[in-house]
Amino acid sequence: MEYKLILQDFVTSIPKISKKTIYEVFIATRPLSLTLAIYSTTIGIVIAYHNGFLFQTGQLVYDLLKICLVTLAGIFVQTGANLINDYFECEYKYRPQSVKKYHFLGKQRTLFDIFIFLFGMACFGATGLLGMLLLYFGTKEVLIVGILGMIGSYSYTGEPIVYKKRGLGTPLSFLLMGPLMVYGAYVVFAGSFSWSPVLLSLPVSLLIPALMLSNELRDFERDGKLGIQTLTVRFGYVFGRNLYIGLLAASCLLVIIFVWIKILPLYALFVLFTVPLAWKSYRLVAVNESALVPKTNKLHLSFGLIMIISLLF
Repeated sequence: MEYKLILQDFVTSIPKISKKTIYEVFIATRPLSLTLAIYSTTIGIVIAYHNGFLFQTGQLVYDLLKICLVTLAGIFVQTGANLINDYFECEYKYRPQSVKKYHFLGKQRTLFDIFIFLFGMACFGATGLLGMLLLYFGTKEVLIVGILGMIGSYSYTGEPIVYKKRGLGTPLSFLLMGPLMVYGAYVVFAGSFSWSPVLLSLPVSLLIPALMLSNELRDFERDGKLGIQTLTVRFGYVFGRNLYIGLLAASCLLVIIFVWIKILPLYALFVLFTVPLAWKSYRLVAVNESALVPKTNKLHLSFGLIMIISLLF
């Protein structure tokens, strides 16, 4: 009966949807973070192009279609993860107390929260449909990567696993949004296993856990009080700060090494122009400022764009 009531209230509330509500849904998708998925899929596609698997004779339209499907799948799976994260962490966020609540999945939730959850699951459903299309075009590896990606994305804060609270959010975000997503995009075009997308994506992929750490460092005191055992809460603020700085340094160092052993072109050294931005990020983490998150996101954007352009050459 409760779910029937929820459905009825959903239908009656549709004409009353305000611009503020639409904006709050938009914010829940965390649009700025979607660059992580866009960059990871693009890097996989570019490496496949570099290795001669794209735009062969008579394959232009076919490859453009697959590029669109791969990119959309990455965007949908991350949007789903962001929405599920928003739903399960809504207890730590402001919600108008006067709003009616419903018994949903064992907890009391507002109609807005329930919509966020369903919207997130719909994004995973869209990812699954796109994955089936890509499976038709490609190999069975696409299915394995897709399933692992969706399970990992949901389980970040989704119950019953909630690996963020187990201190695994940072390392698993690196694996799922970095090498796994890059490889998934690559194998759609290559059709066979290769270490090259995993290896070449490492400099940019290392900035993904750095972005996760910037969130953990910003929310360190709040998470500690709420009992959210992130990696930084488990091992301490100093550990999280040093790991963050180490990831920034490792990204630049790997590019230098890869250029030296000639698996990246000389153009890739242009990423060193992002060092001043990395230094600003370091200065922010030293004083625990909230501006650390957007600054790290800007660093990932700049660094990743230069890497993608260098790989095209």
